[in-house]
Amino acid sequence: MKYLKLTSYFNIFIGFSMMIMWLFFIIFDMVPEFEEAPFEIATHLVAEFLTAITLVVSGVFLIKKLNGANILYYLSYGLLLYAVINSLGYFLDPFDIAMTSLFTLILIISSTLFVQNSKSFNNRATKKE
Repeated sequence: MKYLKLTSYFNIFIGFSMMIMWLFFIIFDMVPEFEEAPFEIATHLVAEFLTAITLVVSGVFLIKKLNGANILYYLSYGLLLYAVINSLGYFLDPFDIAMTSLFTLILIISSTLFVQNSKSFNNRATKKE
């Protein structure tokens, strides 16, 4: 599980980054969807904050080796991968190179960590049998 510590801190970092980013956008009135599509952005924000909170909690659970850490890990990564792919689509339309690059990097890192940790989880489960 050599990637587990990195994954834990990555989850916490990305989770807090998501919350800070959205709070920044909201505070500085940078979310035009509040006027254009209020229900759509409200449900989107619920999903984004749920993802962020789940990432932070799973990171803490992994660090402390608490029961349920593996389940929270898989849940948080499923939410993160969906959010990142969705965000890529949003920023590809206007071809925002900076944000597209950022989300591509997050997708590559999170996918790599997911594959590496899944191998470790599977190896550990096989050894118990």
